[in-house]
Amino acid sequence: MDPVTHIASGVLGKGAFRGYYNERHIMLFCIIATLLPDIDNIAGFLGPELYLIHHRGATHSLAVGIFLAVILVFIFRLFIKSFDIKKGFIAALSIIYLHIFLDLITSYGTQIFFPFTHRRYSLESVFIIDPIYTFVLVIILIISALNKKKKEMIVITGVIWIFMYPAINLGIKTYLEKNIADKLGTRNENLLKVHLSPDIFTPFYWKVIIEREKTYDFGGISLLGRKPLVFLGRYEKAERRMFYEFGKDASIFNTYSWFAVYPVVERTKSGENSVITFGDLRFSSTSDFIGRMNKNRKSPFSLTAVLNGNGKFVEYFYQKPGGVKIIHHIE
Repeated sequence: MDPVTHIASGVLGKGAFRGYYNERHIMLFCIIATLLPDIDNIAGFLGPELYLIHHRGATHSLAVGIFLAVILVFIFRLFIKSFDIKKGFIAALSIIYLHIFLDLITSYGTQIFFPFTHRRYSLESVFIIDPIYTFVLVIILIISALNKKKKEMIVITGVIWIFMYPAINLGIKTYLEKNIADKLGTRNENLLKVHLSPDIFTPFYWKVIIEREKTYDFGGISLLGRKPLVFLGRYEKAERRMFYEFGKDASIFNTYSWFAVYPVVERTKSGENSVITFGDLRFSSTSDFIGRMNKNRKSPFSLTAVLNGNGKFVEYFYQKPGGVKIIHHIE
């Protein structure tokens, strides 16, 4: 989830626990707690492969969340002798777990059961930046700040909103997946599964991914338009063996095979070179707004292998969010 939503949830947490602590330090404590799991972003300085492995990894797990809460509480106790360790631990752990939940409901995936498994789990019910979700949460916080008499009730309303909105989206998603599968199933014998993934302005817009044996059909569904279901293209599925073949020379391809949920592949030519680009439909969008923002850029989290005229793997590059391309040459 985006930092604004995380910080808003931390401030909301401050309202829930403010009766236990001095107002001078509880705000700082809650904001640090809500941002603490994202300390794993430091892995981005160590290269794209380590970022894919560790972002939303250990620090976003239920087990390590306990460790983070303990560390934070003892740091505050070190500087503030009156800080209550027991109540501080409850507050920190609650807010850290809230952060993990807010990331779990997006499509990126979170290793909540690390170190017992490295599998990423996702409820895929809220877009990574959801203006509806965040706007309502911020409004609730503003109202709670202005209305001191009903502050406790307003804070409870905010907590309910945090959990109610993704639950509603998840219900809509489940219904639409079944409805689309029922309509397409009678006409498509090779249909394997229908997946819906949040797009910007969910719950009104969703990405639709129709999984077949060797391809994905990609499109979108709108709950507002007259023609709600629109298909935008068909993509070749990326076979796992392709990743492992390149992974012999560059381990990031093996990591990408583990990371991708809807892996696709595109083959093009650049002079005498063959260019093979792997992507994940989780990070594509059907929105014209996103398209204009991302004009002339490749999809984020795409991984491209370059083969020379003799078919030798000579180079690869990774597309970070924001259009930054990291290039590596194979020796």
